[in-house]
Amino acid sequence: MKKLSVILLAAMLVLSLAACNTDNLAEYKKAIEKTEQITKGQSSAELSMIMDYNIDGLTSEEIKDLNYFKDMKGTFNAVYDNEAEKAILRNYMNFGGLGFDFDMYVNGEEMFMKLPVVGKFIKMNEIQNTVNIDEESYNQSIISDETIKTIADKWVGLMKNDDVFKGKDIILTTPDGEVKTTEYTITLSDEQIRTLVGESAEIAAKDETLKQFYDKYIKIKFNEEEITFEEMLQALKDNIENYKVENFKYTALVDIDGYIVNENIVYRIKSTKADLILRGMDYNLDIKTWDINKDQSFDFPELTGENTIDADNMEEMPDLMKDMFENRK
Repeated sequence: MKKLSVILLAAMLVLSLAACNTDNLAEYKKAIEKTEQITKGQSSAELSMIMDYNIDGLTSEEIKDLNYFKDMKGTFNAVYDNEAEKAILRNYMNFGGLGFDFDMYVNGEEMFMKLPVVGKFIKMNEIQNTVNIDEESYNQSIISDETIKTIADKWVGLMKNDDVFKGKDIILTTPDGEVKTTEYTITLSDEQIRTLVGESAEIAAKDETLKQFYDKYIKIKFNEEEITFEEMLQALKDNIENYKVENFKYTALVDIDGYIVNENIVYRIKSTKADLILRGMDYNLDIKTWDINKDQSFDFPELTGENTIDADNMEEMPDLMKDMFENRK
């Protein structure tokens, strides 16, 4: 009996050591690859960003404008089928207590949006025709798939096996029911995050698709002078030195089929200089995914003359966001 006890104890020790040597990073990478194969399903997200501003020397009007972005929250829900080219995206954002929702609908080549404030729909293809956007511009991507993949690879490449911790089994509650998952926690240092931002900026600098989009649609000015795409990226890299990332934590819950069904990202940014307007930011994003690769049903609204805005009158439409904030004041 004593000999048997010794053998059992030795076996338990071997199993424990084997568990400690599990390649958690490899398991997480495998879950990423599996999750990238999702073509249809449902997802939801909750976003929270709390800003800490240095208001010394600012006017009351400037402080009022900043306060709209001091506490930002958002919820996002999506049902999608990429193969059928169908999706319904329901979104809600709240800026400093001022909330608005905006919904997007994609049904094959037809895409329309429910505008905030007015609560009516507008067809995106009609906007294209009205404002004379050429076909190439209308279908232009913001950033290339290659760049997205390269940055994602950099994110995974930064990690070492010690950065990934495989935790306990957790029962996740979703609209599809309870799901048994395994928790993976990733913690990255400020140095690793800085490296990721810097390398991402260098990758983006080589992306002609992103550069063309920036040059065509984005106009950033400083002291009345327009900032070029290259200058913008350089400013991003230079500004990294003004902030420090604290308490970065990424948690992924992986189900028994190997899909990532819940992701949570939490971190804090803190300024390293006292004279910066943005002193800090707390960020929290939580994403859930369910109904993975199952057939989806889509309840598209029926568009009528009463609930649809005529794109011919687009020039007469007010700037919705501007009106919202002006009315708030």
